[in-house]
Amino acid sequence: MKKIIATFFTLVLSRPNRSFAEEAAKMDDHVASTGTKLGCGIENIVTSPAEIPCTIESEMHQGDRIIRFFTGSIKGTIFFLRRALVGATEVGTFFVPMERTISRVCSDKHQVATI
Repeated sequence: MKKIIATFFTLVLSRPNRSFAEEAAKMDDHVASTGTKLGCGIENIVTSPAEIPCTIESEMHQGDRIIRFFTGSIKGTIFFLRRALVGATEVGTFFVPMERTISRVCSDKHQVATI
């Protein structure tokens, strides 16, 4: 009986393990994704104050400059808080990989949403 068990373990342990390479590749992707998420979170925290002047600028191009300055200030503050909160969440949960949640500050794709 001992010979059968020893033979069984020898056969099981001696077969090539193809899934190890696949798991290593998945682990590399996971590490890269978590690093990207951590970087995006830090970027969102650091650049969050830039939301205020960017929003004021885009609002002032839409009409009456004085009124749009104040509405842009309010919207910019809200967007600043949102970006800081998203960044803190991404830094706190960086080990769970996911794609970028919000676009970069003052980018061409960044449009001021109406509240």
